[in-house]
Amino acid sequence: MTQTPAPWGTQRMGPYATAATIPLPTPVIDPRTQIAVIVDEYGRTVELGNHGTSTSGLTPTTTTPGDGSGPGGATDADSTESYDQDQGSG
Repeated sequence: MTQTPAPWGTQRMGPYATAATIPLPTPVIDPRTQIAVIVDEYGRTVELGNHGTSTSGLTPTTTTPGDGSGPGGATDADSTESYDQDQGSG
């Protein structure tokens, strides 16, 4: 009975390198501004970069033919979507 050799990749495997433990930042509420801030293990504020905000909206539009003095013709309806994003860099 012949034995199947192990795949070549498993012969190249080794143990993982030792990793350092990195302390996690903690979110807290700034008592003066009432805004959440992130602090490190020494109590220093950590900057996480700028996080942008955006707005989105759907504006319906309707058109009715005629001059409004009486019924007349078909009505057309559609919508326009708008999307605005600030220039936050991250």
